[in-house]
Amino acid sequence: MIIDRIEAEKKSAKVTVTRFKGLGEMNPSQLRETTMAADTRRLVQLGIDAASKVATDDIMDMLLGKKRASDRRDWLQAKGNLADV
Repeated sequence: MIIDRIEAEKKSAKVTVTRFKGLGEMNPSQLRETTMAADTRRLVQLGIDAASKVATDDIMDMLLGKKRASDRRDWLQAKGNLADV
């Protein structure tokens, strides 16, 4: 984990981790630093082939749908351990 590496290198800077559900939750200085700064942001274009589109749409609907909380919970319980952070 990156934080462990920073601590192991005995860096003096304080590390804080924050989470935002959306850009609207950020104050202007955070948005400028994390999203708008062209020298530090990375834009990655994702493409989905036609064969994967239906499955991808179904997963995105399950993950983002307002009335799919129970489906998300079931999915996280089944596959949450697969995340590599």
